Amino acid sequence: REHPAADRVCEAGSARRRKETVRDLDIIATASDPKALTEYFTKLTWVSEVVAKGATKATVVSHDGFRFDLRVVPPESYGNLLQHFSGSKEHNLALREDAQRRGFSVSEYGITVVETGEAITCESEERVYERLGYQYIPPELRENAGELEAARSGDLPELVEHGQLRGDLHTHSHWSADGKNTLDEMVAAAKARGYAYYAITDHSHYLREGRMEQQAKEIDKLAKRVAPLKLLKGVEVNIKADGTLDVPDEVLAERDWVVASIHTAFDRSPTERILATMENPHVHVIGHLTGRKITRREPMDIDLERVIEKALETGTFLEINSQPDRLDLRDVNARLAGEAGVPIVISSDAHQLKALDYVDFGIAQARRAWLTRDQVANTRTWAQLRKLMKK
Repeated sequence: REHPAADRVCEAGSARRRKETVRDLDIIATASDPKALTEYFTKLTWVSEVVAKGATKATVVSHDGFRFDLRVVPPESYGNLLQHFSGSKEHNLALREDAQRRGFSVSEYGITVVETGEAITCESEERVYERLGYQYIPPELRENAGELEAARSGDLPELVEHGQLRGDLHTHSHWSADGKNTLDEMVAAAKARGYAYYAITDHSHYLREGRMEQQAKEIDKLAKRVAPLKLLKGVEVNIKADGTLDVPDEVLAERDWVVASIHTAFDRSPTERILATMENPHVHVIGHLTGRKITRREPMDIDLERVIEKALETGTFLEINSQPDRLDLRDVNARLAGEAGVPIVISSDAHQLKALDYVDFGIAQARRAWLTRDQVANTRTWAQLRKLMKK
């Protein structure tokens, strides 16, 4: 985008759909001088190998071993090509089959009216979908999971958007041994983001022997300096192997916000432990429900239907943890929970300043889950959110 010849530049493929893992990155662009833009692309500092290069396309590999494909396309068919290369394969196949039934032939280069042979190119994706009789379908929904039918009838949800979160409800500081920044630094960054409230939820096992009380005093002092940002005295408690919590109820009752998570003994009756935890009147949300670490640790065997039922019964929220190696709840599970009426919290689980930005991944996950602003609890003011919380 920085090159003077660049006009429109957008990522495509699974990265644009914000899939959890991405094999390579496709880039679609238009340019006043396609050859100059392609040449510039192949000489960027992070490029270690040029696999292929032509006047309008190039493939490179970065020093990290990632593959990048650039395709510079005619402006008049930018929408067609961007839609095609964004995928998914299943979405595009279903789109083309539906178009055939309605007398159109769809390719990456345009739409053809079969009866007349008229060729239609589109400068935007919005025009592609409109010409085929659909609402515009956001990239995150293009997985052939009911989006075409909903778009045909005008029933797509108005998805939650970046910038709509009023606060972050799962964060850490130097009070957790694995926290990289001080409480002052984390709170200053939260205030800079424009949040209305911010929960400090350091790990309970680092707040023993009077440290929780010491932390509370520090939060009280800091709260006066950062108003109107509301600081919440929170904690992330451990759900132990026997289903009990590692902090007494009388202590949890003093906290404004309690996250409960499984961190150990992942194979020890996780569903029963979660259900028991939800019965606790002081637990507001279950953190990273399935405990997965993408590519490193499989999710726990959780009975999601029972968990959703208990969440509704007890008024417990479920979390989309935005850490890029967690993204837990995964999209299909978050969609089920949201459709059932369970409020979803999108949290960064930040352990350092830059990780506060991880909520962007969480928003993308929520969009893939078809979630609206109303289904995400922390798009509300603190006063509105408190009305949803357990009494």
